[in-house]
Amino acid sequence: MTLTDRAQTPQQTTSVVPVCAAAGFTTLLDSSVLNVGLPALRTGLDAGVSQVQWILAAYSLSFGLALVPAGRLGDVAGRRRLFLAGMTLFAVMGVCGAVASDPWTVVAARAGQGAGAGLISAQVLGILAENYTGPARARALAAYSTAGGLAGLCGPLVGGLVLGAASGEYGWRVLLILNVPCALVTLVLAARRLPPDRGRPSARSGVDAGASHSSRRPRRWSCCPWSPIRVRWVRCSSSGERRSHSPPSCGGNAVSPRAAASPCCFPN
Repeated sequence: MTLTDRAQTPQQTTSVVPVCAAAGFTTLLDSSVLNVGLPALRTGLDAGVSQVQWILAAYSLSFGLALVPAGRLGDVAGRRRLFLAGMTLFAVMGVCGAVASDPWTVVAARAGQGAGAGLISAQVLGILAENYTGPARARALAAYSTAGGLAGLCGPLVGGLVLGAASGEYGWRVLLILNVPCALVTLVLAARRLPPDRGRPSARSGVDAGASHSSRRPRRWSCCPWSPIRVRWVRCSSSGERRSHSPPSCGGNAVSPRAAASPCCFPN
């Protein structure tokens, strides 16, 4: 079955997109809901201005730093595996932030949540790209973006309702743990519905194979056709033996054999 056929099967349409949309909603809801609870958090933990700024920035900073390495790790280790790991880290760090007793613990928890969210987002984009092509991929990305937009819209509303219903000190703790049930539901859905990782050759084996192939080729020295220098080609066999002979002259110019020192001479 080709990638196009797999991308347009009903099974993939009904399983992969809801999981990715739920992941986008969970991670973006967390980043928007806390903004409403910052005054209550600052009062409850007696946090300073710089600590509040770190609480806000830690999530976005670690999220951005994790995106590119997480994408490469997904290529090597498998996207489904890293998706589950990122969602688990996200939920655990949410619990740690909710039970924190000082501002810097909240900062560390938010940084861990951001790293988990970056790990998840990189795998979501890779999973959608692997399983969908053409218009199906556009619809899948539209569903993922819509879920993120809904999370940004619902975050302040849900945060205000929670703070109004909960007592002063516990309101911001409920906000920090609010995304944990969503993360657990998404984790279960991902474990059941995401396609298994396909085996991929390691990047190191590909490099080693290319290096061994290039080591078997003889090494030559050439010179630019406009160079007034005549060179001596040096060939290295696979056993390391060096043999040299004079090549045809470059442009009919025969000069000093100091070929290797010429800036116009290069290995190929």
